[in-house]
Amino acid sequence: MSMLSDWMHPDRGYRGAEDQMSQYYNQAQGYMAPYNQYGIDAGNRLQGGMDWLLNPQKLQDEWAKNYKLSDQAKLAQDMAQQHGLDAASSMGLLGSSPALSAIQAGTSQIGLQDRQSYMDDLMNKYMQGIGVAGNMYGTGSQMAGNMGQNSMNMGRDMGQMEYNRRNAKGNLFGNVLGTGAGLLGSYLGG
Repeated sequence: MSMLSDWMHPDRGYRGAEDQMSQYYNQAQGYMAPYNQYGIDAGNRLQGGMDWLLNPQKLQDEWAKNYKLSDQAKLAQDMAQQHGLDAASSMGLLGSSPALSAIQAGTSQIGLQDRQSYMDDLMNKYMQGIGVAGNMYGTGSQMAGNMGQNSMNMGRDMGQMEYNRRNAKGNLFGNVLGTGAGLLGSYLGG
């Protein structure tokens, strides 16, 4: 009875195939969805990062607000000042304007180098972060493309399945008539 029922209802096979296709389509889309979301999140972060990079003066001003002379630079300044005072004293120039200017220039240079090192370190870390976000965005973009392609393929396949399902009974009737006519023709002709 089951075989006769299947023969009389050929559209059931299409419905079963549609269910299987939908199940695996949804499963595949579910696997890709987190990566797609990571890409969206990274894209939002990259937009902000790009805005900062397109206005470098604003970025530098923002970072400079938090700059403090490092302990190493303070120690270097103290040592430079002490060495300068010792040298000026040994030459009998202690307290002279040229000696004090030289000492001040040396300690200022140490401070400028420390600040530049701070800015360079931040920029290196910032660019590494931009790179990581760029990689995540690229992966997310690829997943979005895959998901879109899967959706288009699934739509095409499901449309073809629906077309075949709707025409299954008519095709079956046509095949039965064609087979019957062929057998009748063979019988009468042969």
